[in-house]
Amino acid sequence: MQHPVKRRSFNTALGAGVAWGCGAAASGLAAPAVARARAPLTLWTMQLAPFHNDYVQGLLSQFQAQHPGVQVKWVDVAWAEMERKVLASLAAGTAADVVNLNPQFSARLAELGALEDPRQHLSEREISAYLPAAWRANQLGGVPFALPWYLSTTVNLVRQDLLDQAGVQAPRNFDELPEVSQALRRHTQRYAWFAPMDGSLALETLVSMTGALLSPDGCRPAFEGQEGRRAFEFLHRMYRERWMPPTVLTEGHRGAVQQFLAGDVAMMPTGMQFISQVQRTNPALHRHLRVTPQWLRHGTPPNIAVMNLAVPRGSGQPELSMRLAHFIGHAENQLELARRVPVLPSTRASYEDPWFARDSGDVLLDDARRVSTQQAFEGSVQVPPLRHYGKLRSSFVRQLQLAMSGRRSAEQAVAEISKVWVPLLGCRA
Repeated sequence: MQHPVKRRSFNTALGAGVAWGCGAAASGLAAPAVARARAPLTLWTMQLAPFHNDYVQGLLSQFQAQHPGVQVKWVDVAWAEMERKVLASLAAGTAADVVNLNPQFSARLAELGALEDPRQHLSEREISAYLPAAWRANQLGGVPFALPWYLSTTVNLVRQDLLDQAGVQAPRNFDELPEVSQALRRHTQRYAWFAPMDGSLALETLVSMTGALLSPDGCRPAFEGQEGRRAFEFLHRMYRERWMPPTVLTEGHRGAVQQFLAGDVAMMPTGMQFISQVQRTNPALHRHLRVTPQWLRHGTPPNIAVMNLAVPRGSGQPELSMRLAHFIGHAENQLELARRVPVLPSTRASYEDPWFARDSGDVLLDDARRVSTQQAFEGSVQVPPLRHYGKLRSSFVRQLQLAMSGRRSAEQAVAEISKVWVPLLGCRA
């Protein structure tokens, strides 16, 4: 869900051990008539088994009941294996009919013409049921390549016990972070903040600080100017003064979690699904935690991470496959998913249910859900699907790490990034 881009923690939270019950609501979900198919459909998901078997099998039973003669074979795939398995199956002509992916990898497939355009199979009314930002998250060059499924949005998780020891309050933005960081180091020898700069969140962090990833025409990085250089210098100062752990350059979300749980770090960006994990594994710590919204430059929309359901072009039954993807992600089924695990729906109607306003008994989780829900409606994918995304990210992360460690000035790092990005973005003079 991880997340999330790859958002390992986002997706694996679904497989963390919350037993799901059967029975996403079926009322009102009858699909348009589709020609019966003799060959079974195949659905690939990521890390849902075995804890979610009842839920997924319940969905598929309902779909099969609504489409007599149709059978769906479900295959659950480990996160680390999905990309390799999808690429191999496409090359062999044995791709699944519906696959659960993330937008950046889906965009690579879409660039190769390997995914169906949902607009060819869904009505305007069905498309408009999704949150606009979630729908835009699965587009490349304005062409949709998948249906949104569940989503997450980043919040700041705060260890209030450490802040109390330092006599400070949680910062509300990046401008207030240095003063809080300095106080924590002076009074507790702890670090204030762990935002992974290994590539998993580096681009999103910079967009939060500067307001945009690309120039309005999409031809250049938006951080070439003064705002970008200031952000690079800010991160260099945070690293130089040891206000963030040195491991931020080499470790991702897992490293942040370990140091946060150990009491070495007071704040980290994460999704609300992590709160349930803390409640199960460390209830004593859970009492000391608080949630605050994302730190953002004024006017920057909060970041959301979206998982999707894609239909490969190799499917012999594209219309029926898209019906299956749409059924899994229907508003009522997404609501049922959100009731079971702390993720957010990508459909507007799901949020109209009174369940979203009810107390769960966990004040921290309720605060996280409230903040996350607001951010889901206001937010966007700060790093949208891009051609050559891997090369763009690699060059950015390398130069950012050189700048943070003092081996390159902010101005030099930004210039080197632009030198790589501009040709890859493909704009002509």
